[in-house]
Amino acid sequence: MHSSVEGELVIAKLDDGEDLLKSIDELAVKHRLENAMVMWAIGMLRDLEIGHFNGKAYEKATYAEPLELVSLHGTYAGKADPKLHIHAAAASRDHRIVGGHVFHATVSTLNEVCLWKLWRTKMDRVLHPRSGLKELTLR
Repeated sequence: MHSSVEGELVIAKLDDGEDLLKSIDELAVKHRLENAMVMWAIGMLRDLEIGHFNGKAYEKATYAEPLELVSLHGTYAGKADPKLHIHAAAASRDHRIVGGHVFHATVSTLNEVCLWKLWRTKMDRVLHPRSGLKELTLR
């Protein structure tokens, strides 16, 4: 992984075989991002585990084959559990798109990632009784 800072932005290149979510967390720690927006990422992913929330639970699917990462974005709340809430859309060889909440992904070939540091906004996640999810809270 290689990264650079430009103002509030962290730009990174992730290498083949890296764990995507772990790498984003490591970037945030390295660049002292307590709270940040995961603005975008492009590249390739494999072993992508994504989910669709049906109102009660996540229905998950795993895609082992390399997929073209079309879109990825979300939030990083460094003091929360979970720290990351990431969604992705990825295209297969036949140009079909799959997408949803990312539970796991491995970088295939490379990823380019952009994080935006939030200076004043403090984020946390609190269990909401209606949804059953740890929802974002802002301070």
